[in-house]
Amino acid sequence: MHRSSLENARRSNGSLNVLEDARRRRKFLHDKQSILELLDSQLTGLIDRASTELETSLVDAPASSETARMTSLDSLAALDANISYQAKNNRQGKNDDNLSVEQRLPPKTFHLRNSLLTELFELAHFRSLQNIFIAIMSLFCLNTLISDVLEGKSLIDTFSLSLVFWAFGRLSDAIAIWLLMHAAALLVFYPAFHYYVSIAGTKGHSRISKSMWMIAYSVYQLWFLVQPIRMVLQFELLPASALIVLTEQARLMMKVHAFLWENARRGYYSSTGSCSATASDSSSSTASLTPRCPSFGRFLYFLFAPTLVYRDNYPRTDHIRWNYVASNLGQVVAGIFFVYLLVLRYYRPVFSHWRRPSLAHFVRTAFQSALPGGLVLLITFFTVLHSWMNAFAEMLTFGDRQFYCDWWNATSFRTWYRTWNTVVHDWLYAYVYREICMLLGYEYRLLATVCVFLLSAIFHEIVISFGLGFFFPALFVSFCSFGFALMFANGRSRFWAVFVWVCLFLGTGVLMCLYSMEWYARRNCPTKYADRPLLDFLIPRSFTCVV
Repeated sequence: MHRSSLENARRSNGSLNVLEDARRRRKFLHDKQSILELLDSQLTGLIDRASTELETSLVDAPASSETARMTSLDSLAALDANISYQAKNNRQGKNDDNLSVEQRLPPKTFHLRNSLLTELFELAHFRSLQNIFIAIMSLFCLNTLISDVLEGKSLIDTFSLSLVFWAFGRLSDAIAIWLLMHAAALLVFYPAFHYYVSIAGTKGHSRISKSMWMIAYSVYQLWFLVQPIRMVLQFELLPASALIVLTEQARLMMKVHAFLWENARRGYYSSTGSCSATASDSSSSTASLTPRCPSFGRFLYFLFAPTLVYRDNYPRTDHIRWNYVASNLGQVVAGIFFVYLLVLRYYRPVFSHWRRPSLAHFVRTAFQSALPGGLVLLITFFTVLHSWMNAFAEMLTFGDRQFYCDWWNATSFRTWYRTWNTVVHDWLYAYVYREICMLLGYEYRLLATVCVFLLSAIFHEIVISFGLGFFFPALFVSFCSFGFALMFANGRSRFWAVFVWVCLFLGTGVLMCLYSMEWYARRNCPTKYADRPLLDFLIPRSFTCVV
């Protein structure tokens, strides 16, 4: 009897232990699922962060050494606060008709944060992906080396970077034009703006005078648009040198407009009229008549800072890590070398004797160009938007390193457009999309989107056309047709993520195929418009080549 009771008690205790273990396991699985959902929501929040910044700006003063190096935990905590704020807005009715355009479309705010890949490469799993990509490109270099040896080609021709040095030909002329453009911004625009704010609010400053200043500013921007292009054509700059001039031209035009617009819109006033006053002390001088402007030092810093949106102050780090700068610049050199090998291996042999292909030949070549084109896209992204931008941000102690978001997780092109290049996106959002909505109303969002697409497509086409030396609007047509239409194709499933990647690889391959085709057609086919250079520039030779 006693033994039977002990056995029953033992079984009962065993059952309780099993139940307790099951309960603990369920609790563990529940906690695990909660953590995964939290991390998923935090990473998803990165997608919309560039265009829906809803938090107030962090401190504008230079950061201390402790805050200069944000840890991953700090980044996640800040992001969690941002997501909680957005959720609160959703609960209160974010789409309420009573909300103003300023509330619906908040301005850009800057934070002390690293680039996303910088944070991710701190994790071993993501470092392994980087190592795999480096191994693939190293094997590609080895394949190129072995193939050239077996084909009897000279390795000196392959690794002398002759194509790179040719593309950067007449670099001294490009540097001279670059200096002229910066001189126009520093020695013409800023003194004129300084003089304008010194007389604004005086008795002689009428509405007609303001209109004349606006006309003068429009003439300045028109000159800035035309003169560098004219000099590129005059000096016959080769592709890479021409692209340097044209991209810098677009960058400086956007920066000048951002500087003027931000200072004209905020309407701060100072009794002294000094251009060295800061935004923090504006409240004590709002009753005076003279609007102030930022100091020359602020304008000079903004001219070189890796952002296109002007603020008086930005989050700053406390010192420069020169080893980090050297590492990023080394990655830029490696990226240029890899792109050079891809062009040398996959594009030059195919298109060097290209004239006018059949449709079947073109389609086959376009699909064969998809993989190398996608690799060029990835390397260009990492070289320019990560390595180059982080190198300059470190040298200027610029704290906000969010030059892109997690575009590789995009399940729609609407998301991809916002996260691929947040530097340009922030400018288009702040000074085109948002301003049109504020002027016409929030219901004109589609018109604002069309204007953004059109302006972006025009400037992309200007850079490519005058950089390559011929007008072949493949990018413009694809951007304004397929690119705009795909923006309305929204999805969240894995299918849509794969669809975005396929479109990116195939689209880049087709574009590189088309531009390579036209490039070599202009070298292999005689022109029909030798005495009419404008027609020769505008009419694609690959369409008219009969040789």
